[in-house]
Amino acid sequence: MRKQFKAPLQKRIPPLAKSIASKSLSTLTNHLSLWHQVLRDNTILDRARNRMVVGIMLFAAAFALIGVRLIDVMVFRGTSERQEIQEEKQESLVLERSDIVDRNGEILATHLITASVYANPKVILNAKEAADKLCTLMPEVDYDTTLKRLQSDKGFVWLTRHIPPKLQYEVNKLGIPGIYLQKDQRRVYPYGNMVSHVIGCCGIDNIGLSGVEKYFDVKLRKEKKPLALSLDVRAQHIVHDELKAAIQEFKALAGNAMLMDLGTGEMLAMVSLPDFDPNQPNLNAQDAIFNRNTLGVYEPGSTFKIFNTTFALETGRIGLNTVYDATNPLKVGRFTINDFKGKHRPLTVTETFIYSSNIASAKMAQEFGLNWQQKFFAKFGLHSKPHLEIPEIGAPIVQKHPTEATLISNSFGYAISVSPLQTFRGIAAIVNDGYFRELTLVKGSTPVAAEPIISKKTSQSIKKLMRLVAVEGTGKKADVQGYPVLAKTGSAHKARRGSYDMNAKITSCIAAFPANDPKYLLMVVLDAPQATETTYGYSTGGWNAAPTAGKMIARIAPMMSLTPDFSYNDTPSSELKTISHDIHD
Repeated sequence: MRKQFKAPLQKRIPPLAKSIASKSLSTLTNHLSLWHQVLRDNTILDRARNRMVVGIMLFAAAFALIGVRLIDVMVFRGTSERQEIQEEKQESLVLERSDIVDRNGEILATHLITASVYANPKVILNAKEAADKLCTLMPEVDYDTTLKRLQSDKGFVWLTRHIPPKLQYEVNKLGIPGIYLQKDQRRVYPYGNMVSHVIGCCGIDNIGLSGVEKYFDVKLRKEKKPLALSLDVRAQHIVHDELKAAIQEFKALAGNAMLMDLGTGEMLAMVSLPDFDPNQPNLNAQDAIFNRNTLGVYEPGSTFKIFNTTFALETGRIGLNTVYDATNPLKVGRFTINDFKGKHRPLTVTETFIYSSNIASAKMAQEFGLNWQQKFFAKFGLHSKPHLEIPEIGAPIVQKHPTEATLISNSFGYAISVSPLQTFRGIAAIVNDGYFRELTLVKGSTPVAAEPIISKKTSQSIKKLMRLVAVEGTGKKADVQGYPVLAKTGSAHKARRGSYDMNAKITSCIAAFPANDPKYLLMVVLDAPQATETTYGYSTGGWNAAPTAGKMIARIAPMMSLTPDFSYNDTPSSELKTISHDIHD
């Protein structure tokens, strides 16, 4: 039945319907294909869009990281590295350095607030451009060095230190990223060269390099109270002025001088020429920075006869009238000892001192002996390095195994090399009634109490002899009217390569004043002074060092409020009358 129905229906579908049905299917297929293409194109676009979004996000993240890095370098890490450097230099950059003043409060060293230029090379955008601008503004700054520093991988480099306010403004005005100004300090010395060897100087970071600045470096950086020195800038000026004039007048290579208060051991003046400007120290100028008072060691010559005569009198067996034969030269091994303008006759101890006889001095030393001499050299500190509040202190040169020849040579100031400071300190004890004290550069310091190392009687005898030298002997040009002095001069040939230069001398004069009650001691030393018309062809200490000392005393004594004494009795004591007329011959 079903088969019968189905067969006739199929037969009833016309061919046109088949055609329409076939076309509809083809159209649907085409539409489906088109939609499929559209969907596929949309998927590609979506993918491209997504990729673009991801790329933008990646770029944004990269820029964000760069920004964070810049902030880290510029703000956090740069600051941290600068802080580390500043902490390392905290004492020199942050802490102020105490002033140094003289005994009257005059400022000898102080500080000024300045600024220094530094850079963080990690922030510098164009090192060459920055170097060009900075070096154009500051021609004294080396371009190659600056460029090298700006191109380094450090977080902190100094470019220049201690620039003035106007230049600070100009640097800020440049507006270079990574270039900064750091508040800083600069040590300044108002009196410049005049006190250079005592005060010394500081380095660029205000760390003491020499002199008092170095010796008291920690104290000056930690304490706010000014450091008061014993120096009197008025006396310092006089000594500096007269010493400079003497070097010029006598065409000397150099010179040095010291003044002290005998009652306290305080140094009132200390000058060494040539000198230097501590505001702009040149550490390569060795001759200028060399302190001749404390570092220079040399054979002192006849000023050492003060020690020789002191040692002799202190034995108690030798007196001022003890006689020694100085008629003929003294032979010591292969050497012959002579006198300069000798008397060629027997001399008393007094005459030996006044005429500065080498022959009689040597025979006097032979009488008290080598052991006695070496013992007293040690007591007077002549065999050991002296103390003073500066680091530039020289040690003496002495023979390790002294002999009879050493004894004789030492008696008139040879075969032993000491600094002027050592000679000065020893003679101070002799004219100070025999009391030895250490010297000091600090006002009101509490030194070790002075101890007697010779008798007052011996001290009084030496002072009488020194007074006669100033009245009748080679120290006459050191004597000052109204301010009588005690004096002794010395002249020693300079040692050169194992022998002595007979044309070059170290001359000196040591003087105490006032003579009736010595309060001050002065020492003047000239290196290789030349003979002039006014010295009548002589170049010994009596003709150059002595008059220089006299000029200093004439200016210093009134300043120290010493009352002039024109009635002082210069008549030689009973021990000395026997030779006073002889000296005039």
